[in-house]
Amino acid sequence: MLRPDVVEYLKDHLKSFPVETLRKQLADEGISDADFSDSLAAALRAPTTVRTGAKPKAKTSMAAIAFLCIGVAIIVSIGMYALSQKPKLSSTEGNTENPSGESAFIGHAGWVVRLPKDYVGVSDFADSSKRHQIIYFCKKGTDPTNFLNEGLFGQLGIVKLEVLPTQFPNNPTGLANLSRMAAGKYKNAGEKFAMKNMQVATLPGVSVTVLAPFPRAEAFVLGQDQMFFFSAGQEDDIWRDIVLSLRDAHTEN
Repeated sequence: MLRPDVVEYLKDHLKSFPVETLRKQLADEGISDADFSDSLAAALRAPTTVRTGAKPKAKTSMAAIAFLCIGVAIIVSIGMYALSQKPKLSSTEGNTENPSGESAFIGHAGWVVRLPKDYVGVSDFADSSKRHQIIYFCKKGTDPTNFLNEGLFGQLGIVKLEVLPTQFPNNPTGLANLSRMAAGKYKNAGEKFAMKNMQVATLPGVSVTVLAPFPRAEAFVLGQDQMFFFSAGQEDDIWRDIVLSLRDAHTEN
């Protein structure tokens, strides 16, 4: 059955989110697949008026769905592209080294990460506009096929970083919303985890230790325009050296 409230919601969000993401979020609100399909067809036709036989949901409910879509789309998209793509070996142009032997990786958007000794960053982009950058920090000579198996990250000392535009502002409200969305991600996956706030220079963030079923360390850090998502096998010295060295020129005085 065509649902006018769903039609209006889809018209507002189809340009920003994949159809399946919207389908899932509305299903969680009790919208049947048949109602979604009928409403989607109407939304794609962009009619000037819609049938008003059904009672719209409360505005606060739709606002909640919109907010949830934004957060889930940002967080769930993190890491998915790299798992299905083979990294490009030639994309190491962000690496720099000074005469003293210290090295760093300069990101496409101008941020910088200091690297441990004998480490390099292998970079790729998830999109043609180069707004979603993926970097694997690893020891020189690491076989890049290992980047596709996160179960090896701890053993090989690999730390992955994804940098993408963020909808969460770089302030306490943005951090609180990010924390809530991140917690929902792990809960929905049925994972046991511990979460705490963290500070990386001027950047606020959230540190997460996933305990089961797949133990790992993750961190979400909010820059001025980007969100930085780190993941590794465990929180060790390599992890701390890389994550805590992050500097975003857009937020530095």
